[in-house]
Amino acid sequence: MYQGKRVLKKEKRKHSALRVLLILLLVAAALYGGWRLLVPEPEVAVPAMNTAEGGEASAPAGYTRKKHFWTFLLAGTDKSGYNTDSLILLSYDVDAQTVSMASIPRDTCVDANGNGKDRKINAAYANAGMDELLEETTRTFGIPIDYYIKVNVNGFVALVDAVGGVDFDVPCAMNYDDPYQDLYIHYDAGMQHLSGQQALEVCRFRHNNDNTGYNDTGRMQTQRGMLTAVAKKLLSLQNITKLNKFIDIAAENTDTNLSASDMAWFAEKALSFDMENLNTMMMPASWSNPYMYLDPDATLELVNTYLNPYTKDLTADMLRILS
Repeated sequence: MYQGKRVLKKEKRKHSALRVLLILLLVAAALYGGWRLLVPEPEVAVPAMNTAEGGEASAPAGYTRKKHFWTFLLAGTDKSGYNTDSLILLSYDVDAQTVSMASIPRDTCVDANGNGKDRKINAAYANAGMDELLEETTRTFGIPIDYYIKVNVNGFVALVDAVGGVDFDVPCAMNYDDPYQDLYIHYDAGMQHLSGQQALEVCRFRHNNDNTGYNDTGRMQTQRGMLTAVAKKLLSLQNITKLNKFIDIAAENTDTNLSASDMAWFAEKALSFDMENLNTMMMPASWSNPYMYLDPDATLELVNTYLNPYTKDLTADMLRILS
């Protein structure tokens, strides 16, 4: 087990909960107002690490960034607040108006600090905070991360309640009890109207008391489906008076390196976003105790198709995939 090297801000945290990029974009619309012409375009991150040269941050030879294409890491902490239990790599192509989200299994085996020592990716944040998590993600997938958004699960609950709940097709019957965590999940399969707490419980579900149900892969699929449902509900709201409530929720429950100016710029672009252009997927990986191992070829293809911010494809040596 890894111990945190710095004191983390004391927050109430639970599992899952990373669905805030669109929240922030919508919230930023309140800042947008009459000064949109003064908002500068957000910056991009340093170039991706060149793992073939010892992990130093350097621009890959012959590579240039796509115009108006940004990358994000969405992170949600577990109940302890020390591990990032949920991770999603996200890209936003502003000109094409497409968003792609790829869930990273929390047990993904990575090269810790590039020193040849295996560990689970969800331990990076506990070891040294967000900077190390960003570096580890870049090292593994070969792409720079422009912005991060770390989510307190309480914000997800508050947001769903603020929009009046969400309609969601629960994928299977859920019957799970864990008195230790004060967690009791009981839902029938099928379309239901869920409150914020109920939506969170559905996202947290892995398996039933008798071990039927699904695994982490199924849970990540459910989380992405919930994200889509919540985002659609947000984007369908017409009541502008609720924006102040969204601002308060975001301010109290998220940590990000997006400035108010950055959020305002993205908000302007996202106002015309069509949810049909949202791509959701999971990083291709298979389980071999105690790790999830990424498939090198399939991961490279996924990154190049959906997440690569450069004008030409990455090559296998630019990713650090352990097998």
